[in-house]
Amino acid sequence: MPIEGFDYKQFANDLSSQAVELVPKDFDEFQRDYVVKTLVNFASLAGEAISNDAEAGFNAEQAILLTQIIAEWSFHKSVDLIRSGIQPEYWDGVMQKIAFTIFDIGKQSIKQNLPQDQILELIEHHVIQAYQSALDELQQRGIIDEELKENAEKQNNLNQLMEEVEAQQAAEREAQAQQEAQQQAQQAQGGAPVPQAQLPAGDKKAFKLASLALLLRTLSQDKVSSILNKFNPQDAQLVIQYMQMPDLNQRVDANTAIQCLKEIKTSLPSKNSTSPNQLVYRIRNALKNSTREKVEVMIRNERLNVKKFVTSALQGELYELPPKVSNIIAQHIECSV
Repeated sequence: MPIEGFDYKQFANDLSSQAVELVPKDFDEFQRDYVVKTLVNFASLAGEAISNDAEAGFNAEQAILLTQIIAEWSFHKSVDLIRSGIQPEYWDGVMQKIAFTIFDIGKQSIKQNLPQDQILELIEHHVIQAYQSALDELQQRGIIDEELKENAEKQNNLNQLMEEVEAQQAAEREAQAQQEAQQQAQQAQGGAPVPQAQLPAGDKKAFKLASLALLLRTLSQDKVSSILNKFNPQDAQLVIQYMQMPDLNQRVDANTAIQCLKEIKTSLPSKNSTSPNQLVYRIRNALKNSTREKVEVMIRNERLNVKKFVTSALQGELYELPPKVSNIIAQHIECSV
């Protein structure tokens, strides 16, 4: 019997459309297609199985959680497999072992009403074990050697993305501090603007690359190389040049840097357990039977940011607000329809 408020097919499609933007830029068409199709396949299979499992008695929120966990791990581990050097004909076997493990452990954990943080930690532990077990099996069958196995073990797309998020946040704080310092210097000079060299006026891409260069200065060389490998060679070379500028902090206007870093941040995954994908799905699902006029009436007296958040979600996008605020709005919408 279908779970009220949970359309697993639509949810899987929503997840895949947003995952497309996160696939590493250096992947070729076959690799990109594999990542997205694997995510859709496992998310759809998991959603269907949950919907048809009357004994489990999952509600929509629980079904969304488990399906999304499977989708996100499918994304990260398929990226890891592609980067590992293992031949494509063996990818599906590894991914099936991982997906089955997540479904089994996740289902049992949710039925036991474990806290979400504990569920996520438990699943991560078993995903690592399942991945390692699959690699051991491939080595025992003579499909991969020790060197290839070690390379596969080192791949961790999830950790890499989380490190990028943390580095981006650190760079944003640095840019904010720079902005405050500029304002203080301006006040000390009686309000006169502080002169500083600028990058090409109006070149938004140049400012984004320069802002990214500020971020990359906080990382190790290995991480910098890993990130720049995702860019086309011309852009990567420009970022390297900007990183080498001794006065980059003075060349990049602080206000512009903060804005550019915020735009970069929207393409990175959130560490918050209430992810953008889940929030967008919840809003769209809650309002799927509501007319445009009804939605407009519902949010008529809300603040502008709330209106933008709801209308953006209906278009499959996320207007960025603090995670707690976003979750509160989603809960309000769900209770109002």
